[in-house]
Amino acid sequence: MKLVNALLIGLLFVSPLSHSDDETDALSSFAWLQDVAHQQDKIRAYLERHNQRAEQSLMTSQSLRDALLNEWQHTPQTGSTPWLARDGREFLQTRVNGERVLRMRKAGSEEASILLNIEARAAEHAYYQLGSWSLSPNGQWLAIAEDIHGEEDYRIALINCQSGQTDVVATEADSSLIWSPDNQQLYYVRKDAKTARPYQLFRHEIGEIGSDTLVYEEDDPAWLLSAYRASNTDTAIVQVNNESATEQRLLRLNDGSLSTPLKVRQPNVEYYLDQTDDALWMLSNHQGTKQFYRAAVVTPNDWQVIYAPESGAELNTFYLFKDGIVLTEQREGEQWFVLLNMDGERVVKQPLAEQGQVAWFSRGGDYASNQLFIRSMSLVQPPRWEALNLKSGTRREVSADHYSDFDASRYHSEHLYVGPHRIPVTLAYHKDALNSSSPVVLYGYGAYGFTMKPYFMPQTVSLMDRGVIYAIAHVRGGGYYGATWHQAGSGMNKKHGIQDFIDVAKAMGRYKDGQRAVAAVGSSAGGTLVAAALNQAPAAFAAASLNVPFVDVLGSMSNPALPLTAQQYQEWGDPSQNGEREVIQAYDPLRNIHPNPYPPMLVRVGWDDQRVPFWEGAQYLSHLAATSTQAGPYLLLTDFSRGHQADARHGLTQQATDYAFLLHQLKRVN
Repeated sequence: MKLVNALLIGLLFVSPLSHSDDETDALSSFAWLQDVAHQQDKIRAYLERHNQRAEQSLMTSQSLRDALLNEWQHTPQTGSTPWLARDGREFLQTRVNGERVLRMRKAGSEEASILLNIEARAAEHAYYQLGSWSLSPNGQWLAIAEDIHGEEDYRIALINCQSGQTDVVATEADSSLIWSPDNQQLYYVRKDAKTARPYQLFRHEIGEIGSDTLVYEEDDPAWLLSAYRASNTDTAIVQVNNESATEQRLLRLNDGSLSTPLKVRQPNVEYYLDQTDDALWMLSNHQGTKQFYRAAVVTPNDWQVIYAPESGAELNTFYLFKDGIVLTEQREGEQWFVLLNMDGERVVKQPLAEQGQVAWFSRGGDYASNQLFIRSMSLVQPPRWEALNLKSGTRREVSADHYSDFDASRYHSEHLYVGPHRIPVTLAYHKDALNSSSPVVLYGYGAYGFTMKPYFMPQTVSLMDRGVIYAIAHVRGGGYYGATWHQAGSGMNKKHGIQDFIDVAKAMGRYKDGQRAVAAVGSSAGGTLVAAALNQAPAAFAAASLNVPFVDVLGSMSNPALPLTAQQYQEWGDPSQNGEREVIQAYDPLRNIHPNPYPPMLVRVGWDDQRVPFWEGAQYLSHLAATSTQAGPYLLLTDFSRGHQADARHGLTQQATDYAFLLHQLKRVN
């Protein structure tokens, strides 16, 4: 979603083209919620009144919320999380005596110390997220990127590991942190103060506050800047990208010198680079399909194909280690991995996940560590860790979570396919609790080519224990079947994903010949999906929960001055182009609210949200409540201490509130 500074930039309010005069007036009457610069006190008072009304209404489900929270507080016997190996040390974020800490030990040692007390830093702020951290090679300095306002603008701080002294190096930065091997420079990326676009790479000299050197600046507002350390510790990769193209340079960390682009930017051409001592390794689609390449450092333009996928498969990413190279490949909704030795010879190729499970790689350390782990689970299988042997390709279980009161045999999980386009749906339920009227909680996202994984969570188990079928709709616009699935539901095809979600909701209402009430859940871009579906088929849903929903698509995409707008035309459409404005207008959630029997709804927004400003959800809910032919309830909750993401300290309480609201509404229907 777009990064938007709610206090500095007002979205263009675009009058709807197809509304009646009454509807236009109703929508326009809430446009003042955008005018933070002049009416902040009035806006805040309005939102606080809605909070009071919502909290009063939610009292009816408070006992259920408390019961859910109590269930989720039961600590499982958690399998040990693998330590992260970097530069001969090992690190682990964990809890000690209930407090979140970052621990450190020498590689191979059992004795660890606390490097950072995360809980203590968080206690100083109403909102806190540790974005990233990086220890200098000599262990003297810990650099951290922390968000203390919920605006996703990080401040970069340097902590002296001996004295504990903390110096703030930069503000309005992203979370990138890269040390030079000589310990004298720290590189970070700064964001534009007005648009929050990451666009400048700086080098900070240790011991010199306020004299940082600009290394690179990206001038094109449609392109974003990022940086990451290469496998060769003398080098970093500096990347600029828009939605469908990349351009990368090599940065020599000790002296700050930057190479020319490996390949100059071209529309729809992506490449992702890493470097070892004598070779460059690239994953790129510059020849049409994504293939894996190698080039000698001395001849960087001579790319040789190391691995090409078979027809119907698509390469996603790669992991480079001293003992081997791992590629991930997607085919027909399944993830596979390929292990190559450093000569490019295939060692093994096999599915990443077992049938009915989801799995993904978690990098366990730097190039020299040879540590790559596999995290796997399903809606009804608790998580486990496996280690992949990078020479043989064999897998070894490291640990697994165990819930003493959870018996997987009591639950059922399956995949089904809906409609002529065979929309995949992952679902699960408690076998003994299923009957012909068991309700459904349906989750959807459907954007950016992202596939929502069917995670194992005590929260969804609690729903299933109460007779709910929990389902995930993998609609077009997501990444279930790769790039083509994303393209089929993005841009001018966004309407396809919305129709998919409606079709899945109706199919789940008839699942196993039942008559089932369906509640919808969507967050951010998923809020676009759910809100648009509610406009088009309100009778298909019994309730909905929307979290920081992106519902003013036409208004945002009509203003190229907003951050990321130009960069995301391919995802949402460009209203300045002939025909595209009408397509966006046809699905835009805010502009397609009509006098319909909308189901009860709970909408959450964040006052400091930089991606989807609070006024989008506030305008949407206010307009819907004024237009609906039913009484709701229609509840708006504003968190004045959060941005796009909730503070981890409050996340479970908010989720319990949302689930209790949905369960209460579903019970009313049944």
